[in-house]
Amino acid sequence: MRRALALSVASGCWALAVVACGTASAEEQTLLRFFVAARTLDSTLIGKYATVGFNPRTDGIVQTFTVTGAGEERDGMKDVTIEAVVRDPNGATVQRTLVVTFQTREGRRIITGLRPVPASRTSREASSARPR
Repeated sequence: MRRALALSVASGCWALAVVACGTASAEEQTLLRFFVAARTLDSTLIGKYATVGFNPRTDGIVQTFTVTGAGEERDGMKDVTIEAVVRDPNGATVQRTLVVTFQTREGRRIITGLRPVPASRTSREASSARPR
């Protein structure tokens, strides 16, 4: 319990520090706030940033993330790919790739979609035929 609280406080401080320094894009700032709110299941706060959720009991807790790609904006929507370090519900720390869909509503960017990118089931070497 203490460890979880310490991790939440540390993660929240990290998120606020990044936002306060102004080094994060608008999407990164929204993601930081969203993942901090998701840790506590605060639906009121989550509603300010997203129309989707990220439940710590089923989806885990995002500890850190890095934006690895961003698509072009079309019709007010934009997909952003992130690599996230997630503490899953059973306590293991895993790396996940997520695609986050942002939409502009009333002049603000909000998260309207969040989906995992499935890991490749086979490696390139395993699927390549052996030379004869």
